[in-house]
Amino acid sequence: MTDPSIATAADYADALIVARRAKNWLFLILLLVLLVHICLFFVARYTDFFTTAPTVTATTKPLSHRVSPIDGFHYLTGITTFFGTILPILLSSVLLIIVNIMLVGRLIGVARVTSAYVWSILLILLLFPWQAFLGKVPFYSEDFRIPGVLFTWDELAAEAHFTAQPFELALMRWARFLVFPLLALILLMLIQGKSNRGLRQALGESTAGVT
Repeated sequence: MTDPSIATAADYADALIVARRAKNWLFLILLLVLLVHICLFFVARYTDFFTTAPTVTATTKPLSHRVSPIDGFHYLTGITTFFGTILPILLSSVLLIIVNIMLVGRLIGVARVTSAYVWSILLILLLFPWQAFLGKVPFYSEDFRIPGVLFTWDELAAEAHFTAQPFELALMRWARFLVFPLLALILLMLIQGKSNRGLRQALGESTAGVT
């Protein structure tokens, strides 16, 4: 006859493994989204894709069912902004599920996962494109409004391809389009690292003590 305590512990372990798998997939997709977002900035900054538009004349026959490079970048920006807004919420929800499982099962490592959950809430607030709802005011405007890390297509097309400007203005644009996403990447790595260490302790894969 199976010991109930052993069966219960195995059930907790299975639940944590399922949640860990979901967390890892969300982490990888969100990591890809942020990397693509950064790459979009470099494309807009150092190429003319976003500043040059095809000229259509009266004798030019429109091409049907063909997507131009500018349309492709437009769609890609929208997709990354959408997933970059939704995925942190899902990641935070999965971390909350893991915390609840660990609390009910009285498992070690819950402190690290709880810390990761708190950081994930901050990541949600940082990534959300607040500027799309608070009004399209430039980051360097006198009417200062803190934007989200994720930039919209309008921002990218209008402001990313900047030339020689005053140092303060150029610095703000570099911060807006590169530094902020890099900080979000670091925060995402922190969340992944803390949650992984806590889960390894809970699953008995690590004997390190909780700090």
